[in-house]
Amino acid sequence: MVKKSDFKKLTPTLLEEIRNKFVQGIEANTGGRKLFTIDQLAADYNVAKPTLYKHAKKDDWVIKQKRFQDSYLIELDARRKKELIQESVSFDKTCLAIAKGIMGQVGKVISKNAAPDADVKPQNLVALSTAATNAQRVAKLALGEATDNMDINTNVKDSESFRRALERLDRLSEDIGEENTSAIH
Repeated sequence: MVKKSDFKKLTPTLLEEIRNKFVQGIEANTGGRKLFTIDQLAADYNVAKPTLYKHAKKDDWVIKQKRFQDSYLIELDARRKKELIQESVSFDKTCLAIAKGIMGQVGKVISKNAAPDADVKPQNLVALSTAATNAQRVAKLALGEATDNMDINTNVKDSESFRRALERLDRLSEDIGEENTSAIH
């Protein structure tokens, strides 16, 4: 006497459902995908493992699962990249607005102190200049421009000015030295 199986009959519809669950998995709560083994699916659907393995091998489920996962990851990367780009644009807009606000404040202070009788302290001018420079750097970065050029230009101008100042001091020193030696003779 043949013992009747306790397993479900593997209909084409059920086979397709199991295959799709194996190949594609399901979306997990964490945002990724949960994949299943043949053994898990056989137990979940109460079908014979050997029958399921036979269909999986015949129809290349493992290869199809790999292809699906590869395309899924490419799509996921593209979606994440798009989200990061949008976030970056939003952040840059915020930085640009802040830089504009700082420049506006600097402009107001300078306009207010531009009157002939205004007594602006040098340290206030330095602070305003620093604030304006920093705001310009933030704005340039937000607009995607390099700020290295600002440093290079500043350093070149500073070193050039410094060199010229030293040359003048040297000439002055020489002139003073010539005056002193001619007075002695």
